[in-house]
Amino acid sequence: MKRSLLAIALSLSLLLLVGGAASAADEALSAEALSIANSLNCPVCTGESVRDSSSQLAHDMRELIQQKLDQGQTRQQIMDYFVGAYGVTILRQPPKHGFSLALWWIPVVAVIAGAGILLGFLTQRRRWSAAAVAGSEPLTSVEVDDPGLARYEELIRQDVTEFDADFSVPPASKPKSPRVDDRPAGGLLGSDQGVS
Repeated sequence: MKRSLLAIALSLSLLLLVGGAASAADEALSAEALSIANSLNCPVCTGESVRDSSSQLAHDMRELIQQKLDQGQTRQQIMDYFVGAYGVTILRQPPKHGFSLALWWIPVVAVIAGAGILLGFLTQRRRWSAAAVAGSEPLTSVEVDDPGLARYEELIRQDVTEFDADFSVPPASKPKSPRVDDRPAGGLLGSDQGVS
């Protein structure tokens, strides 16, 4: 038991020493170097900056940034060096020109278009509500001059009336009469009914 506690204490102290050495190495970096490292993505760690990453490559990149600053290079020269070595994806914020400019504007355009569509929908809905309140004809009615359509509309009205009547009158008191359109007109095809 004492050995396991001793092993745990030793491992914790070793971790603190290693963490202290890493932070001491980062303390040797200037504020400008840390700022540049914060604006670069770590090539091996997903979603972490070079400043926050604990990988060996990120550590080497931080040292290289400090060396280039000590040599007198500007922030833009250092950024250009890393873009040349790793591509534009090394930057935490894509540049705002060329195709990358579209990446900055697409969300803005999408929000404006969505707001326009929503506004149009709400305006149209308000018009429909106002028309319904004013007592105008329903928007679903369509005026069509077709005599065949008038016949079908009459059949539908008749069916609806009979359907309503079936539920309002007890079923045994009113027999249902067949419609003229329900009877076959001259028998079945191919049978000898209606054939002389």
